[in-house]
Order: sequence, then structure tokens, then C-alpha cells
Amino acid sequence: MIPNPPLHVLTPFFADEGWRILSKGLWVGFLLGFAWLILRLTVWTLGERAGTPRHRMPAGIRLLVWVGIGALMVKQAGWQLLGRQNEAFVGFMQRYDRREFNPAHRVRAGKILDRNGHVLVESRVTDSGIRRWYRFGPIFSHLIGYNHPVYGLSGIESGARETLLGRELRSRDDLISLGAGLLDRESYAEGPALYTTLDLPLQRTAYEALAGRNGSIVILDVRSGAVRAMISQPDFDPNRLGPSVFNRSGSEGGLVNRAIQGRYPPGSVWKVLIAAASRQKGADRTLPTPPEGFTTSPSTPPIRDHSYYLAKEQGRTWKGYGSLNLDEALTVSSNVYFAQLGVLTGAASLQRAVSGMGFTSPVTLMSGSAPALRLPAIAGDDLSDQRPYAIAQFSIGQGELLVSPLQVAMLMAAVGNGGTSMQPRVLESQPLKPLGRLCTPAVAAQIRSMMRNVVTSGTGQKMEIPGLPVAGKTGTAEIGQGRNPHSWFAGLVPADTPRWAFCVLVEEGGYGSASALPIARDVVETAYRDGFLR
Repeated sequence: MIPNPPLHVLTPFFADEGWRILSKGLWVGFLLGFAWLILRLTVWTLGERAGTPRHRMPAGIRLLVWVGIGALMVKQAGWQLLGRQNEAFVGFMQRYDRREFNPAHRVRAGKILDRNGHVLVESRVTDSGIRRWYRFGPIFSHLIGYNHPVYGLSGIESGARETLLGRELRSRDDLISLGAGLLDRESYAEGPALYTTLDLPLQRTAYEALAGRNGSIVILDVRSGAVRAMISQPDFDPNRLGPSVFNRSGSEGGLVNRAIQGRYPPGSVWKVLIAAASRQKGADRTLPTPPEGFTTSPSTPPIRDHSYYLAKEQGRTWKGYGSLNLDEALTVSSNVYFAQLGVLTGAASLQRAVSGMGFTSPVTLMSGSAPALRLPAIAGDDLSDQRPYAIAQFSIGQGELLVSPLQVAMLMAAVGNGGTSMQPRVLESQPLKPLGRLCTPAVAAQIRSMMRNVVTSGTGQKMEIPGLPVAGKTGTAEIGQGRNPHSWFAGLVPADTPRWAFCVLVEEGGYGSASALPIARDVVETAYRDGFLR
């Protein structure tokens, strides 16, 4: 749906060519009307003083006119000097008041930079006023968002609006400089630059690796929660917004930031949380994994391993994995084992792990941000020991459980950060904020070791990169009859001293090792070759 439909019908009048014609006509009409008013007022005043018999303007009306003119001048002067501090008014004037002498159009929002100072967004002066220019088009579209005179604001552009316009300036010199820029018609005042946590080369690498497939890639700094890269596809070009972009803004549209707003069953990547919760409680043990699977009652269908279905397709008989401990079960990603383990661990311990991650309430990525930068709580049934089958489904990342790619990346980051979950950050100026604790540092180290085994000898062996130890977990999430499952791969690099947590999701990509893993390897291997992890 297009924002502000009543105003949208006026769009042709505000197009570059239409506005040139309309603005000149309005400008001439304004000058003629104002000149006529001053002339009549002057004639009336002079005629009254000379005693010439003329129709006199009543004194009350004359006073009212002069007071109105004075108030207008005071208001205009006040806006010229102080109006920039009212961010809402500046935004309104920039969006709806297209007059060339409107001071709002002389306030340039500051540049948006990556963490190393590369310019991602800047304001440019055009024939139709100041316009935001997104140097890399769709590559940063979802996280940075857009600032458009017709379609409004989104993403960081919306959340950091006051900062970019200079409203939050505190230095006397900065205030004087910006005010002087407004008074000087030959220059344009510009707000301060804003440093994000993003890394331009890394974002480009991730964007090219996903290569137009529907899905998402997220890379987080393990210690600080800083978002180093965030990709969501399909995307949009903020330099070329139009009705077609907003008319396809549903679940399949390019405006949806799948990394934050997407909701998906996580499949086996969720077993990392179950492993941490069970090891934290001390509930993990060696368990049988019979070929017939596991269920909690005769009325519920059995939960089986993927190998069972693969063997069935090939005409073979699946004999099961036998008895497995936690390390072995995570390495081969046994659904039968983790369904049992979740029930044994219990609802209270699993809920404690979810709460410790900060997943039970919304998380804001930046203060004052738009809804697009607000991470909702995970979706799913409330866990209860009275519903063991729901716990079993939850423990293999299926059932009613729905999470976002960012939340999966946060889970990996907590394991890499000694069990502490950090709030994701998108601005360098944001303070570090722990959300809670998943497990103790000792347990986190054990889980990392298990995830390393997944890559060296389990379902993630194709992720092995010479010279760079990677810890990871594959995920294949069933989404309904007749549809391919979602493909996941998430992990940590380097495995021994983690710096990054990453998550790759490919919608309906099939097995995690078939679609998401090769993309993750492409991103990590390219970043390592380019010196990011050395």
C-alpha cells in the first residue's frame, strides 16, 4: 500500500518538470498578491495623513494587518534561526513545502557511514531540492532504509533522523555553524555524519553470495553485538522508489527485512540452544535413537531422523544411529535424540534458556527506531511439561516455533561470547548492552567444541576452510506438504576464539548442507582471504 494515498494524487505536480512550471506560477502569484496588499495599505495610510477623502481602512483592521505581517516576519526569522531544532517540523517542511526559499530544504541530513568511514548515504543538491543519494543502491536498503519526500522514512534513516539533521548537536560551535549555513543562501547546512557498525566490503560480499535468492545473511560481532552485515532479499533500490515497490510489499515483497521481520521454523540450528540448556541443567545423557523414531504418546506421529526418509527414498532400511551422547547427536543432527532430550530437560529449563537469550520480548536495535528495526519476540506455544509432544517439536526447531535469522545469529554469538547474549547494535555510538545469559562460559566452550565437530566430521563438513577453524550447525526446516524446506547454516569463526557469529537462510532451499552452507562458506572464505579475520 502506498503511504499517504490522498497526497499521492498530487505527485505529478511535484515531479521535476511539473514543479518547475507550478512553482514559478505560485511564486509570481505570491509576489503580486503581497505587492498589492502593501500598495493598498500604503495608499490608505498616506491618504489618511493628507486628509484626502478616501475610503478609510478601519484602524482595527490596519492594526491586525500590521500585527500579522510582523508575526509572519518574526516566525520566519525564528524558523531561519531555530526551526532546525524541531525535527518533526523540518521533516514536514521538507516533504510538503516545495518552495525554493523554504529553509527546510537547505538542511541537509548528515552522511551515513560504515564503521571505517566509507560514505554509504549522502545528501545531494538537485534542481528539485535536496535528495538523499544511496551510493550502493539496494545493497544496504533494508537496514539503512530510505528518506523520500513522498514515501517518507524507514530504517536507520527514520530512527536516526534527529541526529542526521543536527537536532542533537550540543557543541556551541556546531550550532553556530549550522545556523549560519541556514542564513547563507549560497550554502547548505548539513547535519553531522553518522557511523554505523556495518562493514562495506563485508556487506558487498554477503550481498553477492546470496545472489538474488530469497533469504537473509546476518553477521554479528560476538563481543559487542555490532551488526557487521545484514542482507535481505528480495530487495529494493532506495534511489528508485515508486508505486510498484509499495504495491508488492507483502510477504513476497522487497520491503520486508527478512533478517529482522522474517518468521521461520529454525530446524536443526535450534538444537544449539537445546544442547546449551540441557548441558547447563546436567540433563544430557546417552539416549537410544531407534529407527522407528520417538513420540510421546500413541496418538502423535513419531519424530524421525532425516536419514530415515533418505533411506526410504533409496529403498533401504534405516537401522537408526544406535545410542548417542550429546556431542555425537549434535554432530549427526539426530532429531530422535533431541526430541527426547528436550522432554528430559523440561519446560522450565528450556524457557529459562529462551529468556536468557532475550527472545521473549521485543528488542530495539537502536533508540527511537522505526518498527523495521524492532526485533519481535519469537513466536510459538508456551512450553509446558503437560504438553511433552510440543516440547519435542520445539527441541528440533519445528512445531509452532518461528524465529528470525537475526535471532539465530544472536544464539550463535551468545555461544561465542561465553554464554552472554548481547543486544544487536547498528550504530557505533550505541552502548553495549547484555540481554541475559544462555549458559555458563564452561558450557558455552563445550557447545563450541561440539559445533566444531559438526564441521570436521558431521553434517557441516563442506564448511571446512584450510587455515580457519569454523564451528557451525546445519538446519533443514520443514514448512508444509509439497514445499521444499528452508535451508539454514549458522556458526562462529574462528571456532577457538570467536569474533563473528553468522547465519544464512535460503527460503525453500532444501537441505542446509545443500544451499545455505555453500553460501556461508563463500562469505567466510572470501572475508578470510581479504584479511577480515586475520
